[in-house]
Amino acid sequence: MRELLFKNLGLKILALCLAIILWFLISGRGVSEITLEVPIEYINIPPGYEIVKKDRDAVRVSLFGSEVVLRSIKPEDLRVYVDLKDAQPGKGAYRIKKRNIKVPPALTISNVNPSKVNIVLDRTVRKKVPVKPDISGEPAPGKYISQIIIKPEKVEVEGPEIVLKNISFVRTEPIDISGLDESSISKVSIISDIPAARLMTGKVDVHIIIKEGMEK
Repeated sequence: MRELLFKNLGLKILALCLAIILWFLISGRGVSEITLEVPIEYINIPPGYEIVKKDRDAVRVSLFGSEVVLRSIKPEDLRVYVDLKDAQPGKGAYRIKKRNIKVPPALTISNVNPSKVNIVLDRTVRKKVPVKPDISGEPAPGKYISQIIIKPEKVEVEGPEIVLKNISFVRTEPIDISGLDESSISKVSIISDIPAARLMTGKVDVHIIIKEGMEK
């Protein structure tokens, strides 16, 4: 057995060296790196809170691996998330670690840029605000608007507390009364100029009462 083991030892060592060199050549061939911009997902937002502001919506993820795999990879194949389970109200900086990035098994994450995101969390609240009609134009000659009745007069809005405290009213979509010569009732949409303020009521009834004569 010992003789068989050491027989042609030089050739065996040479064959082993060639095999190792060949393995390195094959494994190193076709390896590359790409960088993709991937959207950030926010998970486990504390109940009753929401994100008011964030300084970025995506990060650049650099991946190292086989060119064959990299050629077919797309941003949607990756997932970058920030876990807000232990987040506190107000402004905070949250690191994006490699364990927070899900990539195909054949690839390795070489870099994440930037490596943190700054966000502001605030309490979600609701409040009622009056509705103001947005009227344009003039009624028919000899007529005037006697009264405008809106039902409901107030609607509920929802959003971050810091945003809602600055909202005192909402408006209807524009209502053109040009040439109107009699009273009318219209169901119109409400418009919010602040995206973070969500309207709980979509439409209101606007009753425009027209009378003859001159406005007093």
